[in-house]
Amino acid sequence: MVELFGLLGPNYLYMPGLPLWFHWAIYLLLVIVVALTVFLFAKRLKRIGISVGEFLKLLMRSIRSRPLAVLRTEVQDVLGQRRVRRNSYAAVMHVTIFASYIMLTLGTALIAVQHDLTDRLFHVTFLYGYFYLVEKFLLDTAALGLIAGVIMAAVRRYSVRPSYLGTRPYARIAYGSLLVMAFTGLLLEATRELAYPISWAWWTYAGHILADGIAPLVSGAQIGTYQTVWIIHVAAAFTFMGTAFLTLLDHVLILPINLALQAGRVPGALRLPFRLEDLLEDENASTAAGFANPADLDITRKFMLDSCINCGRCEAVCPATATGRPLSPRKLIQALRTDLRDDSSGDGDLFIRNVLEEDTVWSCLTCGACQNECPVWIDQPGVIVDMRRFLNDEGRLDAAKTGALRQLERNQNPLGQPAHLRATWIAAEGLPTIAEMPNPDYLYWLGCMASFDERSKNIAVSVIRLLRHAGVSIATLGNLEVCSGEFQRKLGDELGFQTRAIEIIETLRNAGVKKILTHCPHCFVTFSRDYMSLGAEFEVIHHSQLLAELLADGRIKVPFKEENQRLTFHDPCNLGRLSGEFDAPRNIAKELAGDGFIELERSGDRSFCCGAGGANYFYKVPQDESVSGARLAQAVNVKADTLATACPFCLSMLEDAASATGDDVARPRVADLAELLAEALTLNR
Repeated sequence: MVELFGLLGPNYLYMPGLPLWFHWAIYLLLVIVVALTVFLFAKRLKRIGISVGEFLKLLMRSIRSRPLAVLRTEVQDVLGQRRVRRNSYAAVMHVTIFASYIMLTLGTALIAVQHDLTDRLFHVTFLYGYFYLVEKFLLDTAALGLIAGVIMAAVRRYSVRPSYLGTRPYARIAYGSLLVMAFTGLLLEATRELAYPISWAWWTYAGHILADGIAPLVSGAQIGTYQTVWIIHVAAAFTFMGTAFLTLLDHVLILPINLALQAGRVPGALRLPFRLEDLLEDENASTAAGFANPADLDITRKFMLDSCINCGRCEAVCPATATGRPLSPRKLIQALRTDLRDDSSGDGDLFIRNVLEEDTVWSCLTCGACQNECPVWIDQPGVIVDMRRFLNDEGRLDAAKTGALRQLERNQNPLGQPAHLRATWIAAEGLPTIAEMPNPDYLYWLGCMASFDERSKNIAVSVIRLLRHAGVSIATLGNLEVCSGEFQRKLGDELGFQTRAIEIIETLRNAGVKKILTHCPHCFVTFSRDYMSLGAEFEVIHHSQLLAELLADGRIKVPFKEENQRLTFHDPCNLGRLSGEFDAPRNIAKELAGDGFIELERSGDRSFCCGAGGANYFYKVPQDESVSGARLAQAVNVKADTLATACPFCLSMLEDAASATGDDVARPRVADLAELLAEALTLNR
């Protein structure tokens, strides 16, 4: 019996009975696998038109410029599997495989470090005693976890396959090599126990149980069996590592790299293709903003497209896909990726080459649901808007889109209303302009909907009365206010948007504006993000945030009601998912409804778009059902009496959906939070 207790207690016995050449053969295989991986990675870069040298410079520059953002992203999304954890089954499967493999890799690394570094050079060992026993226990657990995780993955891919799950090449090689590697790892423990008995074998509990089961089968050939299992184990491990770039597990290597390039990216923020002030200084500078061929993209976005793992999480949450529009974000990115990789695809317009249909890019609501789910951090909305920019530059917009842009140019709003009517209605509310009240607490940006849409005006009226009740002073720009240009940018008119934005920023500066209040999340994102990238410097607050603060401070108090309505809240995409504001509107809703507040199934950062985003309010695309109708149905399913929102576009879309619902359906009332709050205080009477 080989007793490994000695003075140190239980300690590691390194490959007993195996020749020295086998030990060095493992290192030789490791060098070969690393070289093969580097070669395949370089070949992959070359295939999409990127040189290794340029890529490495870009990667190092990205890491050096924002090291904390890169570190945070890698910890959260690689080690922490943040986005993968959203789907319960896939989360358990993926986290189990990932954690188990990392644990087994670390365990193997500890053995190599002790045997070939600390013991060989310094005669220092650390794999002994209870540390070693606990390590053996954990490694057996990890092996079982890896087997369970791979079986779950195989069942998901080949048995209960979700419709959105894309195909991946050589998946069976990845699953098979992992299963063989994990099982032979346990079999190694079992055959080693039989060939070289030890008194503490029960710490390797899985191997110990397996040893009892196979003992009669290997009687008299324990050492030979042990050596054979080692060969199979090493072969499986290096098969897995050597083929990773050829299988669905390539993301193990690609994901951390792409996250390092994308770290620090703000959700929903659109790329700034040029700065208007630079164009004014250089008459030869180009105003081309989009792309017609993925080969024309920069290195970062080429690599981003090539990083897509075809998992389908984007497709599963896309409201356009759910309602039968001709858009699947997964298929769109895969089409661009395939075109990028295909040397024979040719140059020029990808729409003319039938890589994509134009209706596909116009079907996007830029709601960010796909982007929010993607574990690889692909910017699907940004890619789509860039293709819209190309179509806009080419003059390939239909009558509805060009009509909205023409109305914007003519009347300073896309609704076709005379510009001089923008602020006339607020006179009845006694709201001053900033010229009449130079230093208000906030400049109230009304937006086009509240200025010209009769239904949306009541949101502004409610806000005005609530703030007056709370003692908050506000003023408007009056007829100096024009459209913020949010829809203009989403339609691809980048030059027009920047021209408009710079003019508005200058107007606000001249008026001495420091704080802006708006009830429109589209304007909120435009001011707080897009304008800031163009040099704006002011604080922006959404009306739900301000009203929630006033409630918390006691400056607005909701009267007690014995019976509370069943109230639910629809998160506007621009306020919630794209700006991260979920608590403020819910605090108001819960104050209004008390125990009657209920969440929709799709809520928070997984909310379902109303259908107006991405400028879709101003044009139509083919669809099986309306996006707003699908969203309203979710409110009907939770039996809500009132569907509250905090966006004039959401209000309009959801009310239209409610009006289109049959009388046999108990449809909820749709209202803005400000309206409901003003009603509770009887300010709207």
